[in-house]
Amino acid sequence: MKKIYIALSILLSLTFIKTNAQVYTQGDVTVSLSPSGYHDSLTCSSQGQMLYSITINNSFLGDSVKVKDMFGGYVIYEEGNNTGQNPWNLMIPVFNAFGFMNDDQVTSGFAFFGGTVNKVISGPDTVLNINNFYQIPVPNPCQYGMISGKVYVDYNNDCIFNGIDEALISIPVSASQTLNSPSMTSANYNGTSNATGDYSIKALESWMTGTSVGIPSNYQFIFPATSCSPVTYNFNTLPQTGKDFSLQCTSLMDVQCYAGSQGVVRPNIPFMLFPYVNNTGCNLASGTLKLVLDPNVVYSAGLSYNTPNSVSGDTLIWNYTDLTSISNGGYWHSMMSSIHLTPNASVNIGDTLCFRIFTAAPVSDVDVTNNDYTICLPVVNSFDPNIKEVSPKGIGAAGNIPVATNELTYTIHFQNTGNAPAINVSVIDTLDSDILLSSLRILGTNHLLYPEWIAPGVVKFSFYNINLPDSTTNEPASHGFVRFSVNLNAALPVGTVIQNKASIYFDSNPAIVTNTAINTLSNLSGIDDLAAAEGLVSVFPNPTTNNFSVSFPSNTLQIQILNSLGQSVQNKIVDNETSANFELQTAGIYFIQVKTDKQILTKKLVVTE
Repeated sequence: MKKIYIALSILLSLTFIKTNAQVYTQGDVTVSLSPSGYHDSLTCSSQGQMLYSITINNSFLGDSVKVKDMFGGYVIYEEGNNTGQNPWNLMIPVFNAFGFMNDDQVTSGFAFFGGTVNKVISGPDTVLNINNFYQIPVPNPCQYGMISGKVYVDYNNDCIFNGIDEALISIPVSASQTLNSPSMTSANYNGTSNATGDYSIKALESWMTGTSVGIPSNYQFIFPATSCSPVTYNFNTLPQTGKDFSLQCTSLMDVQCYAGSQGVVRPNIPFMLFPYVNNTGCNLASGTLKLVLDPNVVYSAGLSYNTPNSVSGDTLIWNYTDLTSISNGGYWHSMMSSIHLTPNASVNIGDTLCFRIFTAAPVSDVDVTNNDYTICLPVVNSFDPNIKEVSPKGIGAAGNIPVATNELTYTIHFQNTGNAPAINVSVIDTLDSDILLSSLRILGTNHLLYPEWIAPGVVKFSFYNINLPDSTTNEPASHGFVRFSVNLNAALPVGTVIQNKASIYFDSNPAIVTNTAINTLSNLSGIDDLAAAEGLVSVFPNPTTNNFSVSFPSNTLQIQILNSLGQSVQNKIVDNETSANFELQTAGIYFIQVKTDKQILTKKLVVTE
């Protein structure tokens, strides 16, 4: 009886809703919109869906209908009249208008959904400008309550923000909840302190049995628990105010260095490298930062920004002083440079340029492993300057990494390739569900950054008044980036795929979507083992104009061909075979992914015109 009761309770929690339809007509084609949805009180969410009821008069056997995005032009749905029905009536799903919304986004008792504007095409008739925005009523949404407080350095140790105390900007604050809903046992929410140090988090009140609020553990080595405020607040009612983090500094610090770039380089084409050093700590850090150049590049001081204090052979050297997290009210402060480099004529496509950046670790540095960093850039023929990188990159198109990997570091690069300065730039990143959201740590950026959580798992990096020059006017200054690290959820199984991409907005222009950075957890003992196994797969001829053969181990289960964006273009299931023939008609770079019963092997293929 228990199973029946739970199933019945879940069914009763769903409220199904249907809304009024809009009708569009052009020629023989009539399109009636049929939006609907349901609210689930157990998961505190609503789902919307859209169906098109289409009637086509004077239809015939072999007639067809397509639903396409008005502006993107891609096909959402298509179907043929295989029976000769006239009038031809059909009901089709419009997937780009389906939606999901949590109750904290419900406005005035309604959940709002929508997709791109569509058009329906049948023969000579085209129904244009079909608006897919709709709303469904949510009569009894779950209740939410606010948690608020301030994050600041309490210099005078009186547990009150006053006098010389300093507000801390961009400190992530996370809330973790335990719930007693049959469908949910926990929930996590995130906030960020603003320019005055204040934070606010909207958290679930319905079903809540307990909530804890704290700052990530990596910040706590600087700001431990004090008599003023604990590392974590615990409570079981909402709302909550005055949950301040009155922080008092320690002598510990974490100096780290890094170098960013646009990810790839081209022969004889200049590019920018962005070395920097920063300190997460209250105490002042001073020292030297050194960048060892690849022997196949030429450095131009005149086209660089914040040039080194000295140059010794292949090494650029900067002196930095007084780096501290408390600089200008922010949580971190860095010394950054933009270095103009040009690969020389000996560089070929497929080569790799490597650069080492390092600094000495202070005595009180809590992590000396991040004081020495090497970045390697592949040489390609062309590239998109708005890209996303992940470290470790992994092996092959699947980005295979050891299953024991705990941390990933993402870097989002953007460049203003327009014809005027970009006043504001925003980057929106939806993190993979296998990422521990509360672990997000901003490691660096080359412009003033305002991060915020705009939805569960969705972080927005805003660069207000960045005034980013266009690449024609000032190419070296037209670049920007943000770099952050995250931890993976515990005990992820072998084969787990972690994907991440970002949308970049320059002022009011449409989003530029980056490539998808992909990692796959592998059961191999390490990267070296995986690299050695690559010799088990061969591709011939390579390069090719279209036809090629792949040889592979006898325990192979599947062969997948991916394009340079990581998208699957061909797939073949293998059974007791050791070779197969393929054909590709479009020139470009592809990755042949061979999946065996033990591992994933990858080979690169070049298809020429």
